[in-house]
Amino acid sequence: MQQPQQIHASQNHTHLFGVFFAFLGFSSFAFGDTGYKWLMQSHPFFTILFIGSIIAVSSMLAYVPFGGGLSLLKTSVPKLQISRALVITIQFLLSIYSIRYLPLPLFYTLAFTAPFMSAVLSMVLLKEPVSKNNWIAIFVGLGGVCVALKPWTSLMGGAFDYNIIAICCIVSASLFLAISQILARLIGQRSNDSGFTTAFYPIFSVLIISTVTVFSGGNIDTAFALNHTEYLIVGFAAFCGISGNVFLALGFAKAPPALASPFHYSQIIWAILFGTLIFHDPVDTPMIIGALLVISSGVYLITHKIHSARQVEDAPAITQV
Repeated sequence: MQQPQQIHASQNHTHLFGVFFAFLGFSSFAFGDTGYKWLMQSHPFFTILFIGSIIAVSSMLAYVPFGGGLSLLKTSVPKLQISRALVITIQFLLSIYSIRYLPLPLFYTLAFTAPFMSAVLSMVLLKEPVSKNNWIAIFVGLGGVCVALKPWTSLMGGAFDYNIIAICCIVSASLFLAISQILARLIGQRSNDSGFTTAFYPIFSVLIISTVTVFSGGNIDTAFALNHTEYLIVGFAAFCGISGNVFLALGFAKAPPALASPFHYSQIIWAILFGTLIFHDPVDTPMIIGALLVISSGVYLITHKIHSARQVEDAPAITQV
C-alpha cells in the first residue's frame, strides 16, 4: 500500500508530464501557424488549406486501423460534433486569414482574448457565475488589447498600423473558439467520444470546404504550383496540427486544466521569436505591455474559473486545427 507521500509524489510527477505535454501541444500549434503564414505570403489561401487538410485527414485515417477501427469515427452526439466542427472550421479559417496580415505577436495577443469570451459565454449559456474579480480581469485584458493596437496613433493624425479586417477576423475567431470550448464541454458531459473523434470532424470539415472552394474556383492547378520545400512545409504544418491535438489530449489527461491551460500563453514566446527572425515583425513597447496585460488576466481567469469539482472535471482543453 502506498504512503500518502508516495501518492502525492506520484501525482506531482504525473502533473509535470501533463504540463510538459501541454507545452508541446501549444508549441506545435505555434510552429504550424508559422508554416501557414510563410506559405500564404506567396500562395492562395485555400490552396494551402486544401493541401494541408488532405495530409492531415489522410494521416488520421491511416491511424484508424491501428487505433480501434471505424469505432474511432463514431459519435453518440452527432449534432454536437457537427456543430463544433463547423464552429472550429470558421474559427480556423478566420485565424489563418488574419495571421497572413498581422504580426505574429499581435495575432496571438488578440487570439488570447478567447478566455474572456469563454467566461462571458459560460455565464450566458451555461449559467455559470462570473465573479467581480473575474470581470475586472476581463476588462484589464480588453485594456491590454487596446494598448497593443495603439488606436491613439490614428487619433493623433497618423495611419493605423494594422489591417482592420484581419483584426476583426482574429477577434471573431476568438469568439468562435470560445463557443467551441462550450460545445466541447457539452460533448464531454453527454458522451464518451474520444479525443481522436472530436479532433477528426473539424479537420475533415476544413477539407470539404477547401476542396469545394479550390475546385469551384478553377484553382486546382495552384495545388501543383508549390516546390518540394513548400510541400514539406505544408506537411510539417499539418503534422503540427495533429501532434498539437495529441499532445494536448495527453496533457489535459495528466494535469488539471488550471495547470495546463496557462501554457497556451507560451505561444507568445514563439510568436516574438519567429515574428522577428522570419517575418521581421515590429515588436514595440505598447505591444509588449498589451500582451502582458492580456496574458496575466487570461491566466487569472483560467486558474480562478475552475472553482468547483464539476468544473475541474468538465473544463475543456483549448483545441485548434
